[in-house]
Amino acid sequence: MSVYVYLTVIGFLFLMLSENMSASEVLNVRYPAVQDPYYSERDTYFVKLLEMALSESGFEYELQGVKYPSYSENRSVLLLKNKSYDVHWLNTTAGREAEADAIKIPLYKGVIGWRVFFIKNGMQHKFDKVSRVEDLQKFAFIQGHDWADIDILKNSNLRVEGSSNWLGLFKMVDMGRADVFPRSIVEIMEEKKNYADGLIIENKLILQYPSAYYFFVNKQNETLKAALKKGLSVIVNDGRLDRLFFEAFHTKISELNIENRKVLNIDRPSLQNAMPLEDGKLWFSIEWYQQAKEKYIVTPEGPRE
Repeated sequence: MSVYVYLTVIGFLFLMLSENMSASEVLNVRYPAVQDPYYSERDTYFVKLLEMALSESGFEYELQGVKYPSYSENRSVLLLKNKSYDVHWLNTTAGREAEADAIKIPLYKGVIGWRVFFIKNGMQHKFDKVSRVEDLQKFAFIQGHDWADIDILKNSNLRVEGSSNWLGLFKMVDMGRADVFPRSIVEIMEEKKNYADGLIIENKLILQYPSAYYFFVNKQNETLKAALKKGLSVIVNDGRLDRLFFEAFHTKISELNIENRKVLNIDRPSLQNAMPLEDGKLWFSIEWYQQAKEKYIVTPEGPRE
């Protein structure tokens, strides 16, 4: 379904729900304000998107951060179900979509599934020989034990070990207990500066698979679900989501020289048929990135747009 048809359907649903709310009623929206510095900085982007979407929802709203020291995404689904807060941005899985409702507009434009590799210094020559996904099967991968990516990698017969120790993931590669720690193209540069001084970023490859962060809400919260769908569809169609994404992540992506890397694609049979992959406007691609640079980068004469 295109974003335009999607917006029409959601607009109709939104009007039906709005009739049941008084004009003066305020939509209260709580989200987890995680106190861990890494996640707190990362979450700034999602909170901006949430504010933008709610501002186009047609509701007066109040946005409130509920303080949490840290979280796992699996636990967050349980917190949504018991109404500890109202909305959270989560990396989608079939299990999470069964427990909570996902607003299926990819907030990161799908780049959570565009992965480059942390590897040990001195290992690049081994990756220079990789030309297909099967060539990666000889390497040992490491990921967080409850991350969605583990099953995706295993489905392509890649060897993957999970760990619950976030900082330990970097150390496992540095100590030679794993060969590859894949990270998103919007994550890896910041992590290199702060957590991975002893590692290098592999310079030839991108591993790409269908993946998305969505806003998730409690299944009973139809009003918020409709409001977010309407607001997100507006900011997709008027280009504000693209602009915010580019402004937030262009510098980090540009350092990775993605146009000159070999992209290795793998499938995600358990979920990709439920993702709106046919709507190219929603998803990151190298072609989109090249066009965005032409559109948004400021030149001495001013913005190109």
